Amino acid sequence: MKSFSDKTNIGTDVTLKTVYIIRFYLLFLLTGIISVVGATQVYGQQSRSISGVVKNSQGETIIGANIVEKDTNNGTITNVDGLFTLRVSPNAILKVSYMGYIEQEVSTRNKSKLEIIMVEDARLIDEVVVVGYGSVKKRDLTGAVTSVKSAEVLAAPTSNVMEALQGKIPGMDITKTSGQVGGEVSILLRGSRSIYGNNEPLFIIDGIPGSYSQVTPSDIESVDVLKDASSTAIYGSAGANGVVIITTKRGKEGKATINFDAYYGFSGSPNYKHGMTQDEWVTYQKEAYRYKNGDFPSDMSALLGKQAFTDAYNAGKWIDWVDEVSGNTATTQKYSLSVSSGTEKTRIFASTSYNREEGLLSNENLNRYSLRLNIDQQLFSWAKVGFSSNLVYRDLNSGVKNTFTRSLSAFPLGDAYDEEGKINHEYITGQYSPMGDFIENQYANNTRSTYLNMSGYVELTPLKDFTFTSRINGTLNHSRRGQYWGNQCNANRPSYAGSPHASITNDNAWNYTWENILAYSTTLAKAHTVGGSLITSWNKNQSESNMAAASGQMVDQWSFWRLTSGSSPHVESDFAQTQKMSFAFRLNYSYKSKYLFNFSTRWDGVSQFSAGHKWDAFPAGAIAWRISDEAFMEKTRSWLDNLKLRVSYGITGNSGGTDAYSTTTQAYVYSASGVSVSGKIVPFTQYSETYGSADLGWEKSYNWNIGLDFGILNSRIDGSIEWFRTTTKGLLFKRILPITSGLTGWGSPLSIWQNIAQTSNQGVEVILNSHNIQHKDFTWNTTLSATWSKEKIDKLPDGDLISENLFTGEPIHAIYGYKYAGIWGSDTPKETLDAYGVNPGFIKIETVDKNGDGGVHKYSTDDRQILGHTNPDWIIGLNNSFTYKNFDLSVFAMARYGQTINSDLLGYYTAEQSVTKNQLAGVDYWTEDNQGAYFPRPGTGDEQKTVYPSLGVHDGSFIKIKNITLGYTLPANISRKVLMEKCRIYATAYNPFIFVKDKQLKDTDPETNGSDAFPTYRQFVFGVNLTF
Repeated sequence: MKSFSDKTNIGTDVTLKTVYIIRFYLLFLLTGIISVVGATQVYGQQSRSISGVVKNSQGETIIGANIVEKDTNNGTITNVDGLFTLRVSPNAILKVSYMGYIEQEVSTRNKSKLEIIMVEDARLIDEVVVVGYGSVKKRDLTGAVTSVKSAEVLAAPTSNVMEALQGKIPGMDITKTSGQVGGEVSILLRGSRSIYGNNEPLFIIDGIPGSYSQVTPSDIESVDVLKDASSTAIYGSAGANGVVIITTKRGKEGKATINFDAYYGFSGSPNYKHGMTQDEWVTYQKEAYRYKNGDFPSDMSALLGKQAFTDAYNAGKWIDWVDEVSGNTATTQKYSLSVSSGTEKTRIFASTSYNREEGLLSNENLNRYSLRLNIDQQLFSWAKVGFSSNLVYRDLNSGVKNTFTRSLSAFPLGDAYDEEGKINHEYITGQYSPMGDFIENQYANNTRSTYLNMSGYVELTPLKDFTFTSRINGTLNHSRRGQYWGNQCNANRPSYAGSPHASITNDNAWNYTWENILAYSTTLAKAHTVGGSLITSWNKNQSESNMAAASGQMVDQWSFWRLTSGSSPHVESDFAQTQKMSFAFRLNYSYKSKYLFNFSTRWDGVSQFSAGHKWDAFPAGAIAWRISDEAFMEKTRSWLDNLKLRVSYGITGNSGGTDAYSTTTQAYVYSASGVSVSGKIVPFTQYSETYGSADLGWEKSYNWNIGLDFGILNSRIDGSIEWFRTTTKGLLFKRILPITSGLTGWGSPLSIWQNIAQTSNQGVEVILNSHNIQHKDFTWNTTLSATWSKEKIDKLPDGDLISENLFTGEPIHAIYGYKYAGIWGSDTPKETLDAYGVNPGFIKIETVDKNGDGGVHKYSTDDRQILGHTNPDWIIGLNNSFTYKNFDLSVFAMARYGQTINSDLLGYYTAEQSVTKNQLAGVDYWTEDNQGAYFPRPGTGDEQKTVYPSLGVHDGSFIKIKNITLGYTLPANISRKVLMEKCRIYATAYNPFIFVKDKQLKDTDPETNGSDAFPTYRQFVFGVNLTF
């Protein structure tokens, strides 16, 4: 093997004399150039070549390390052998950097060859991941945990932290199913386990259960997602669906740092269908008329009927109602300011933010204000205290889905506005505007809410290796919702309400938590690390609500403020309280970070279960083996940095959708009527809703997880692979009691909660990080996350429950109905059409064999079958980020494959013959000249309503470019002139491209699952990040 000097030797065949001659000639030539071009070439005359090799602490060469001459743009990177050559000025200082290593400055004075040893960055090696009631070095993790730092959360501007994580955490399915202002996202972690219960994960905010929607993204330091039982069991029943730990920023020692972020965005076109207008509408109506009457109408008067309709047609008064109702430009804007500072003993982080959103509907908007203060104070070397508070105020005006749905089917002729530009309620004879909610003082839906969270902690370390922490937290959530329905609005009123109608609802919720943690950690003989924790937790939740309503108000301007002006008062109130007490224990052991072991168990007791079933234990354990540290792996260390195998098993629990009083029987006393005894009415009591179960207990999930972590080429590529399987037994199921039980109620039969069903989930998760190019001027990083999962119902108490789409062997979210098979053509033999009871242009469905008839029979409910499921088989996220000098670019794409959606939106093509009920535009419907169409013949809708839902079931697979962000950071020498440490400006495009597998879903967003209301839309955002 050649030595380093061999590789850099000039060669023994070149004589010393020749070298001197060459050097003399070059010197002579350079002198001549200097005499011509002057002093600007001094650097060139004095520059020299320097070469070297870059290695790590194990003596392995590093490929792609950056070598840059300090204070210049002159640089290079090491080759595949870790070697470099660079021409530098005399006495130059080289800056040597590589990801995962501490940057070095190396002097070249009196040197021509360098051997540079890079030192691993301990901050990266010892990167800390927050887990339940503590933290652990990332390299020592035994469970399935994905960690996301602040920079990734803020990569694209958003007011919703979970939306920012969409597609970036394997196993987590995050969907935004609506473009409604103030709308939340749907979150599932490793699928659905419970049929009736909440399947969303538990959110922990700074150690205390809370809501992610109350956290401002710019306040977040990190998000850690705990997925397997060994990670979540420490939270007991609350962690059954996984745990998301959000840690907010704390103050840091040093001078004050001020950050100001601002952005403004506006919408593009919504992803929504339109109703027919002009020639398309006329053609459809003529075809429908022809089917019903045997021939086309003689003229437009015969088609339209009413003279007002004919006059509007002749005047060309066409209205695209979808354009009218969604004509408002949706905007978003946010301004946030934070200050971080601290001394050796006192550290403070404070922030405030304001954001405003306006929707596609002119009557929906949101104003949100927030304040946060985090303080940490070191009292003594052994005592530390801290305080956190978060205040959020929201003022939300909401629109309703009716505005969108009515715009699809509204008659498209008339005068949408009067001569003064005001909305015409009756825009043509007998037809009422879909924009009725926009008429002044006709509709109000305003919610004002205040969220206040305050928590404090005491941390004591009176003995070496012991830490005691006591944390107390209180949360208040208050909201007031006022609603008013005028005579001209379209929004649905309560079933008991008259017109007009007004109501005010007040909701209050209080949450109290007190937790104590005693932790111990020590290292013995420099090899054995032992740790443990004892935890107690107490939690109390209270909620109350009251509602007052009245109908028949005389003055619309009073809205919901003067209920006494109405009649028919209506009052409701409610109260609920639950408590939980928990005790937990955890033990950790590590031998040289090579062999790792973790065990935990938690005992939970809750108030809402039956006596004898309130308490249960949830144990979990995990082991891990860092294979790459074994002696037999020594030969692979030049390219394999990390290889760790993890296995975990544990039991978690869930309350499965039961409320505070699910074990009690609800009843209603009828005091004004009853049984007559001796001429007197004796009141009687009637059961209602659910019958109390004396045996109600926990749902229990039994969880396996096997994981493999890896890193290669000096962590140039790293990632993990996970396999999981969960079986949930004793599933809480709301079962209908048979009449024969003797238990009946109002609207009998009664239902009862029982632990009698079972489900299972399994899947594979992959995350892969690749640092493709790391150059001084250009970098390219890629992150790929992929999840394959499958869920099914293993057991139901009484077999398949068709009324709720629950089937043994199928996912919880199965779609059941008629399977679309095309449209019957006019070339079909008459005997075949008669056998199926159809005509040409009717929907063809896939029939099921009955009694050996080969499926040849008139359509019936027996032909329904399972058509798919709403949860996708695959969820994929791909993020590419680039930097070039001061520019940065990120492109994030996501895909969902193998999901079925039942599109309510496509159901607005009804094939009816009605001039006042519009149809979807752009529909390919059947005519005698268009036999291969997808949708049925106009006019046939009334004759095939039973099978019509089959038109809405489609393959919902899609690929979406979720966001593209381009940014530019001002050079430091420029920003510092205006007293800024950093100034970055950027532009982001949201949802710029959507590619659907099923062409019938074109111009819609399948992420909404075919929703017919509040469509998503493209959005363009411009912002700035400033640091002082």
